Amino acid sequence: MNDYSNFDSDVFSCFYEGQTAIISLKSESFKMAMDTSKMHEMLECLNAIEIDKSIRGILTIHTAEYERIEVLKNFIKSIQDNTGYVQKEMGVTRYGNAIKRLTLAINEFSKPNVVAVQGKVSIDSFGYFLACDYRIASENLSIEFPGLQLGVTPAGAVSFFMNRQMGSTRTMEVLMAGKSISAHKARELCLVSEVVSEQQLKEASLAKLEEMYQIPGSTLNLTKQLTRPKTYELEEHFEMSSRLLWNSIIDK
Repeated sequence: MNDYSNFDSDVFSCFYEGQTAIISLKSESFKMAMDTSKMHEMLECLNAIEIDKSIRGILTIHTAEYERIEVLKNFIKSIQDNTGYVQKEMGVTRYGNAIKRLTLAINEFSKPNVVAVQGKVSIDSFGYFLACDYRIASENLSIEFPGLQLGVTPAGAVSFFMNRQMGSTRTMEVLMAGKSISAHKARELCLVSEVVSEQQLKEASLAKLEEMYQIPGSTLNLTKQLTRPKTYELEEHFEMSSRLLWNSIIDK
């Protein structure tokens, strides 16, 4: 296993600051999901943090440049250009399985997990963050819906978590509108827990983790088990999500 206490790649970095592991996401989750080696590194990193007794929690900072539309266009074209049904299906399945594995790993993570999100982020990438314990946004946050511009359904667990937090009617309204969601609108919709300035983002996130560290680990873990979705629920959702993603790409 790699040493993730001081790790850096073109997709993410990780370093340990006191009792906290800080992960900076440098690229859209889509890129990570399409690269098996990068996804393996991220999952291995989460596992290393989970088993390291000196680390009490994790802060994930979204620093990726927004480039989803062009990447998504290339992904759709690569699937459609495959000559056989099996090859097309494998492309969609590979992506669906990758985002499922990462979402499940985040959902099952036992230690406090706070995410700091800023700038533009695609709705699919934001689905990962909805599996975290607490989300803090900077005032410049803008959640984008690139897939709807291309006729592709939002992939992953975003609709699952949004439905749990907002209800089916509001979730449908937001997803179908496809309008950018600002930081304060995201707070109103309970998609983020707190909005701060860009300068305060990291400090506020670390402070929230320190609050969580005051709660006994066993109590926190049991509380998370009461509130987080069950693994089988997410797996069922991902199966449907992959099927709908497949239909929205191949039926074009």
